[in-house]
Amino acid sequence: MAEAQVAERPAAFAFDSPPLVTPQPVFLQPHYAVRLCIDEPMIGLPDTGRLAALCFVADTLIERVHKVPRSASAFDVGILQEIEALCHQVAPKKHAQTTMADLGLLELFPYLAMGLSGDKLDTVQHNPGAAYFNYISLLNQVVMMGTQLYHDACMPQHHKYAAHQIALLYQCLNMLQGDTKPIRRVVEARFDEIKSITESRDPYLPVELSAWIQEVTWLCREEIQACPPYVHKRIETLMRAARGDGGSGAAAAGGPGAGGPPGAAGNGTS
Repeated sequence: MAEAQVAERPAAFAFDSPPLVTPQPVFLQPHYAVRLCIDEPMIGLPDTGRLAALCFVADTLIERVHKVPRSASAFDVGILQEIEALCHQVAPKKHAQTTMADLGLLELFPYLAMGLSGDKLDTVQHNPGAAYFNYISLLNQVVMMGTQLYHDACMPQHHKYAAHQIALLYQCLNMLQGDTKPIRRVVEARFDEIKSITESRDPYLPVELSAWIQEVTWLCREEIQACPPYVHKRIETLMRAARGDGGSGAAAAGGPGAGGPPGAAGNGTS
């Protein structure tokens, strides 16, 4: 009997001991998501788009220091350090300023170029980088104003503002300095008629005029979406720098009158 009890102990001990490995489910949720990486590069590339954006921020801050000297104490040096780090990712063996020059960023952002060179800050008459963002803002105004007018055309309570809104939209089209004459001619054809109605005691547009406004605003939005050659010419240089393709000169980015607000150099194609 004693021998039988001794023989049974190892078996009982083996079943009572905890398992060496406890299996765990790989996915705790019943439906797991698959993360697609189709649009991500297989090899990590330098973020030249962020580099261009940081250069614009630094250029704006340095311009502010030039115009408001007391703001120098609030300047974030970390931006310059991040710019330098990104430049070293683009070209590890080159100096950061050389890399920015190769990408055309120093031509696009003259205040940044002066700040990095240590030269005394001076007023810049030609700032292609700022002109680029002003132009993008102008394109956005055309789209947003066109969208607002499109919806307001269906709301009689907003018809009294139609003439003013159309005038602003026309001005923005004119300031694009491009081949917008066909659209502007369409606007000119019926603007006086709309203005006379909106300034009357009964400022409600007929259905036919409301549909006409929607058609015109749709043309404006399609014009911007198509990115015609005159738009592409104004944004090409900075887009090349953001892609890391380098710049071919700052003049192409700003065009005539790039140092001032869009439209300052002329009234567009007449």
